[in-house]
Amino acid sequence: MPLLEVQGLSKHFGGLVANDRIDLRVDKGEIVGLIGPNGAGKTTLFNCIAGFYPPTAGNVQFKGEDITGLPPNEICLRGIARTFQIVRIFKDMSVLDNVMVGAFSRTNSAARAKQKALEVLDFCGLAAKKSLLAGGLTIADKKRLDFTKALATDPSLLMLDEAIAGLNQTETAEAVELVKKVRGSGITVLLVEHVMEVVMPISSRVVVLDYGKKIAEDTPEKVIHNEEVIKAYLGDKYHASRRAH
Repeated sequence: MPLLEVQGLSKHFGGLVANDRIDLRVDKGEIVGLIGPNGAGKTTLFNCIAGFYPPTAGNVQFKGEDITGLPPNEICLRGIARTFQIVRIFKDMSVLDNVMVGAFSRTNSAARAKQKALEVLDFCGLAAKKSLLAGGLTIADKKRLDFTKALATDPSLLMLDEAIAGLNQTETAEAVELVKKVRGSGITVLLVEHVMEVVMPISSRVVVLDYGKKIAEDTPEKVIHNEEVIKAYLGDKYHASRRAH
């Protein structure tokens, strides 16, 4: 049984079809990359899975349970956490307090929430910055904090929406190592990312969306040679850079 299974999911906004009958499965222990051009429907699909949008059609199964249309807090309690393209942190609160907000999804005890937050901060390499105001962090650390806050909810599936976009080479390498560390701890990862040099080496499988439809799903090695994918997305973004090297 897959950890996550999306069947025939469509999302319409009036006459706009953002997702068109998408099928997707994520097995326990995988890192699955979700790629495609801007406007392909990747974030909309994330929002439907995580409960921010109700699907127009289709269903979402998690651990064998139908979670279609449940609100985000209920889906979080079932074990799905997500980050956002634009980081959602509490700028006027400390780093520690931000992560405690995530931990409070599992407990009403401030002591237990603090203990969980400290453990996750240490795991993610932010323990030394726990007393700093979140608004004063660098972009890289704000993204790491958003990541850490999601982990504090104790998820089985972590959904990352462009968690690496905008980072420099060193920060990108550190973020990739953190994603690998998360998967090594037993948490499954579904990630949307535009940095192909990040997605391809770490993904078990890659799913490609274009104009709201799934146009490919395969191993990274096969996806980068898929003619439809090259035409829709990789042609000028990935293959040109590979030729240049």
